[in-house]
Amino acid sequence: MSGTPQRTLLAVADAWPRSQLDPFLAHENWLAARGTALRVHTYAQVRKGVHDLAGPVTAILFFPHQFWDARIEDKAPGAYGTQAYAESLTAYLLSTGRRLQRTAPTGLGYLNSPAAVARTRDKALARQVLAEAGIPVPPGVEDPTPHKLLSLLDAGRAVYVKAVCGSMGKGITHLSPTRWRTNYRYADGHLGSPGNAAGEQWLFEDVEVGDERFLAALCGTAGFVFEHEVGASVSGHKAELRVTVANDRVVDVEERHAPAGSVTTRSVEQGRRVEDGPVSGSSATAGRTALHAARALGLRYAVFDMVTDEFDRAYVLDAQAFPATGTGEDFWRRILHGLVPAADTADR
Repeated sequence: MSGTPQRTLLAVADAWPRSQLDPFLAHENWLAARGTALRVHTYAQVRKGVHDLAGPVTAILFFPHQFWDARIEDKAPGAYGTQAYAESLTAYLLSTGRRLQRTAPTGLGYLNSPAAVARTRDKALARQVLAEAGIPVPPGVEDPTPHKLLSLLDAGRAVYVKAVCGSMGKGITHLSPTRWRTNYRYADGHLGSPGNAAGEQWLFEDVEVGDERFLAALCGTAGFVFEHEVGASVSGHKAELRVTVANDRVVDVEERHAPAGSVTTRSVEQGRRVEDGPVSGSSATAGRTALHAARALGLRYAVFDMVTDEFDRAYVLDAQAFPATGTGEDFWRRILHGLVPAADTADR
């Protein structure tokens, strides 16, 4: 297929440096051979209006870094990642979608629609959608109070408290009967950004066990999800699965381990991808669950953080709908195969 492009693939991205998009941009000629013009615009440009888009448009929304940094992070009211963060991001994504609709009058599709991305980014809403679809999520703590949390801890249970719009492991608290940790800065009954980042990841610090003012700060803030801890350890390690799906297929299952007692499996806690040997036998179960979760959330692409319990039941802990700018070239080809028609000639 050659000649005038018949359609447009529009990437909406604020990535900086722009070189982070190189694995995606490397497919420009491959797309052109399929009659698809590749355009890249920032959110600011899209919201002002872009023109001369050929034919139907398929949009890929990357994370809106400029808006987040300028209007949300440490500027929205409340603790990082809580209710005002989710509401501001949702409003921005939905208004961007309305602008895009006017930009592409001949037809507009998405990798993930603004509504689906906003729904996924709000952890409380996402877990509600998944639970209603029969997809396992960790049991919630309904109407949490300091007294109820202390009762659970006294009974030997452990609880995660997550900001509804947190990402990259930010905005997490873990409460166990013998140890309380948070990656917020906590002082005098208040939660704040920590200023102790390792790269872009926040470090966990201990809070005195039994500090009811700390529990009151968590319970009294709109925009936290309280969940019972679930999952089974693997050979004494904390184990999680990161499952990537695209176009109704599982394209990657990554098993991650961290030392026993870690709050997450992120690198800030010495978490690592398991490279030696096959992924655990639970990966097939997790893959099937991830596909159901993506359909329930209305996503063509998603990354799910998951754990399995001793009964091989897979639980969705978190979901990500924005493609990572660092996604590899080969993986992007798998995503794009589902977004553009096949060429008349074989892939080069």
